[in-house]
Amino acid sequence: MLIELLISLTFLTVAVGALLAVFVSSASSLRHVSIEGNALALADKQMETFKTVAFPSIAIDTTTLPPSSDVYVTSPASNLTSSQQAAITSGQRSGGITPATQTVTGPDNRTYRIDSYVYDNPTGSGYEQYVQATVAVRSVIGGTVGPVRAQVTSAFNQASTRPPPA
Repeated sequence: MLIELLISLTFLTVAVGALLAVFVSSASSLRHVSIEGNALALADKQMETFKTVAFPSIAIDTTTLPPSSDVYVTSPASNLTSSQQAAITSGQRSGGITPATQTVTGPDNRTYRIDSYVYDNPTGSGYEQYVQATVAVRSVIGGTVGPVRAQVTSAFNQASTRPPPA
């Protein structure tokens, strides 16, 4: 009877260990999904602000550009072309009120950094002219800016940026 009890306790220990591993894995996955979802919500919110301003105002406030050693320059959003990446500090559309980077607290009370990149389309005129805006959101943990958690890109022209009627 003692041997049977030891065997059943061994099986129970293995089963509880497996359940505990599943629980830890699920908790980690939920945390990751929560961070990604909140980052995407913040990226969408920033992109919506671009829709509420007039077309000429979709630009970066160049006084807010971080130094060239910052991740804004060294690790930009992945969908920027190589020429856009080379021109981050000099080739963006400037003269706007949108900060290049801003740190916010997300809905989950975590700290995130929102990086905005705005480039002119070099061709086209009138309504064919458009501006490409890219927003990348990174998590900030312990004051250290992490990798991009979410990013969105959109193109705006004069017809797509009219503020809603009052």
